[in-house]
Amino acid sequence: MNKLLVTDIDGTITHLPHHLDSQVVDALHRLHDTGWNLFFLTGRYFAYAHSLFEKFAIPYLLGCQNGACVWSSEKKTFLYSRSIPHEFLHLLAQYTEDARVAVAIESGAQYDDHYYRAFLGRSDDELRFLLDPVYFPNSREKKRLRETHSLVNDYPYATFAAVKIFGKKEEVEKIADRFTSSAAIMRHVSATLMRWPFDEDYRILFMTDKSVSKGSAVDRVVDLVYEGQRPFVMASGDDANDIDLIKSADFKIVMNSAPEAMHGLADFLAPPAKKLGIISAWEAGLTRYSEITDS
Repeated sequence: MNKLLVTDIDGTITHLPHHLDSQVVDALHRLHDTGWNLFFLTGRYFAYAHSLFEKFAIPYLLGCQNGACVWSSEKKTFLYSRSIPHEFLHLLAQYTEDARVAVAIESGAQYDDHYYRAFLGRSDDELRFLLDPVYFPNSREKKRLRETHSLVNDYPYATFAAVKIFGKKEEVEKIADRFTSSAAIMRHVSATLMRWPFDEDYRILFMTDKSVSKGSAVDRVVDLVYEGQRPFVMASGDDANDIDLIKSADFKIVMNSAPEAMHGLADFLAPPAKKLGIISAWEAGLTRYSEITDS
């Protein structure tokens, strides 16, 4: 039986934006050496996620923006991508005009991961101070950033991969309620309210094409890579965008830092990322796989 390890990144295998602990890297190499295929599946945009794995000498799949695209390190190409049409930006502007948030349009890898950002409601100084060290820590990454007062007028491409609305918990939750109760919005996108993994006082409302989710990304990979023959899947995550991924897995890992409502999904409730809890979780998954295949 084929074996596929699927894991979220932030809050699951690392608690830092630009670093993977060497013990986690070693564990991933051992898993690969014993026949596991690796699939990293994250909310990050491609360039931001790929930088973590640039020195990996083993093959892997990388799914970005909740599975809006999946890239193969072996083939050096994208297996598929999904996007939202430019016209959606008019609705986005209408539903956020009174908000105090940062709204970001992530173009996707097909447009070099350009990142168009508008600060609404005089939110710029506070939010920029939090966001830029994480997403744009150096001059190379800052070249992706385009600041604007009008996403509708200034975003230049026909499509984009994702929308992220970032701000204080109460503010983003208010917008999330507004969006998810609107048929006009929800017929175009799927929307997930998430904690910001680097400060729990803040939230992200994450929107992608309606067909996109981490669970559906695994289904597409099963069709494209495994020709429809589903492997044994060990999956791990720590937030709402991981729920359908974890539910569909054969061995389900939930970080204990995840919202409490997710804890009941777990076959293994792992210690937090900063304590490298994912390593013991993977070991438990290996034991479960052996029990199943030896029985």
